[in-house]
Amino acid sequence: MQHLKGSKTEQNLMTALQGESVARNKYTFFAQVAKEAGLEQIAGIFLETADNERAHAEKLAKFLGLVGDTQANLQAAAEGERYEHSQMYPEFEKVAREEGFTEIAEFFKEVA
Repeated sequence: MQHLKGSKTEQNLMTALQGESVARNKYTFFAQVAKEAGLEQIAGIFLETADNERAHAEKLAKFLGLVGDTQANLQAAAEGERYEHSQMYPEFEKVAREEGFTEIAEFFKEVA
């Protein structure tokens, strides 16, 4: 395969991965709402759809080289969690406080 780095195709893969990942979570949340309402069949449809989105996301992640062997995956996970803890969520908290979204700022602080 040609090198993806810097290509429009790489950007498209990342955009697709983000969309599939958000959709998977959204459908999982929808399934929980349906289940709580006693709508088991609808919940099942949402869960099946969420699993399809997961499969799409997995293929996209592999195209992007985001899934490696266990050692590489552990390293990537540690780096990602460290970044979220030390940089991303503290910055998000700061911005939310500056904009007056105290409840959201507290959530970002807890997640960090």
